[in-house]
Amino acid sequence: MFLRTTSPVRRRRPGRRSTRQRLAALGATALLAGTLTGCSAVEGLLGGGGGEPEVTRDSEGQVTAETTTAPGAAQVGDCLGTIPQGTFTELPVVPCDKEHRGEIYAEKKLPEGKFPGDKQVADEGNTFCKAEFATFVGMPFDESELYFVAFYPTKGSWAENDRLIQCVLEAEKPTTGTLEGAER
Repeated sequence: MFLRTTSPVRRRRPGRRSTRQRLAALGATALLAGTLTGCSAVEGLLGGGGGEPEVTRDSEGQVTAETTTAPGAAQVGDCLGTIPQGTFTELPVVPCDKEHRGEIYAEKKLPEGKFPGDKQVADEGNTFCKAEFATFVGMPFDESELYFVAFYPTKGSWAENDRLIQCVLEAEKPTTGTLEGAER
């Protein structure tokens, strides 16, 4: 079973940092620090095994039924009911015409070899996702009201041949439909 870690990236609004924003930034920093130092313990508790639940798709590849699946079974264009935080083994995939919190907008495979380390993999994910953001949304990340989250391999999932980075677009409020070309 594949494991991934999320790293939330939210845009700073110049001159306007509410208490909520400061607390969210502090929480995201604590989450990332805890994730980077605690992956091995979580991986040991989660274990592995079991098959991936199948994602039901139409002839165009669009998700037609809500399901929970392994991260490797989700693909670009899939929408997520919620966005998991920390280390996880399942993703809540939903049809994009249903209310959702995230949409996978890009992905790439990292090269084979020795695990480069949590920080390097996280940095690679954030750099890649930020670069792909403007192509998908239609405007630069720094000017957008939308956020992104990078899903990337942990040391444990790397050992199981997980090399996939996936970029997930996140709106502050649940949405329906795709945010491709949203320009917001």
